[in-house]
Amino acid sequence: MLLLIKFISYILLAYGICEIVVFSNGPFHIFEKWRIIAHNIGEHFGELFTCMMCFSTWVGLALSLINSLLLPSVAFTPFNMILGTVAPFWFIMILDMGFTCATTWLLYQLEDLMERSGGNITYEEEGE
Repeated sequence: MLLLIKFISYILLAYGICEIVVFSNGPFHIFEKWRIIAHNIGEHFGELFTCMMCFSTWVGLALSLINSLLLPSVAFTPFNMILGTVAPFWFIMILDMGFTCATTWLLYQLEDLMERSGGNITYEEEGE
């Protein structure tokens, strides 16, 4: 049960970080300024701060690095919890990046669907 709570906490932490940086202005419009500076540096670099899928991948990497290098005794990323010391560090980082990207993207798509439908999610068959 504790493992499930850690997984859910990790998913919500990653999603919250991504949601704030990608869509929020932040205090003193700091995130908006970051996005503008990133777009001035380069179009593809700027896309990193405006795309949930792109940014969440790097959030997964950052959280995995923090877990592996700064807090190795406390496993809080998904694949550090599952694999621990069994797998190599680089493999755990790649899996954490993919997991963070996938779960963040799914939550974002669910939120977007609910916003577009106004809370009325119905299933309609094609051709009706």
